[in-house]
Amino acid sequence: MLLLDSEAISSIAHGPARRRDRVRGLVGEMRSRGLPVATVAAVLAEVVRGQAEDAGVFAGLRRERVEVHPVDSRTAVRAGRLLGRVGAGSELAVDAFLVAAADLRGGAVIASVDGSDLRRLAAVAERVLVAGLDA
Repeated sequence: MLLLDSEAISSIAHGPARRRDRVRGLVGEMRSRGLPVATVAAVLAEVVRGQAEDAGVFAGLRRERVEVHPVDSRTAVRAGRLLGRVGAGSELAVDAFLVAAADLRGGAVIASVDGSDLRRLAAVAERVLVAGLDA
């Protein structure tokens, strides 16, 4: 599974061409392997602002067929435990939701521009990798 963070979603919506192409390449690779592409609903809070630009976000999600998973209590509890293990606070909650969703689904690759916080959380999870979009 490929999970997109807010920067990856912004990239497919209205990001720089190089980054947008990198995300689309990752999406295409996952599709060719028959693997899902998703995000968690909490990520939408980082990219949706009630502005006209939101249309690009939703169009990108539809175009790339990105599934949006809810943050249920199981995911939230796992995220909280991940935060506790790395000694982080709620400022990393959305990143923790992504890593928890990946962890609970048996692992995933998370696409991000600045993956330092995600990598920190992924280090205490199972089979969760972070792919840098500017690589």
